[in-house]
Amino acid sequence: MPNSRPMARAALAAAALALGLLTAPAASAAPAGTGTAVPTAAYTVTARTDTYVHAGPSGSSPRRGLLRAGHAYAADCWLMGEAVTADGRTSAVWVHVLGDRDTAAGFVDVVFLLGDDRAGLPASAGC
Repeated sequence: MPNSRPMARAALAAAALALGLLTAPAASAAPAGTGTAVPTAAYTVTARTDTYVHAGPSGSSPRRGLLRAGHAYAADCWLMGEAVTADGRTSAVWVHVLGDRDTAAGFVDVVFLLGDDRAGLPASAGC
């Protein structure tokens, strides 16, 4: 009867390799050579009105782009900043929107976005 140990070892090694591939962490979406992960959007927000995107959570912060009313934008978190009043609403919550082909990433106060007091982002999505 042939020795079945080499076959058993090969099968065990193949199973271990397959298990390792299945449990390995996913690779980050970093552009080659940058060492920096590309941000991913976990949420979508919709602009209530045309509004500026700011570099920081303040209306006096430099403008980085413009959101268009009714358009959806990718967002990843929210934070507290300068209070803004517009259209009978007041809020100090600012949402960080990710840039797209028309605007750079930055912050928009939720008074200019549709949704609740965090524009639909959960409390756990703080920046």
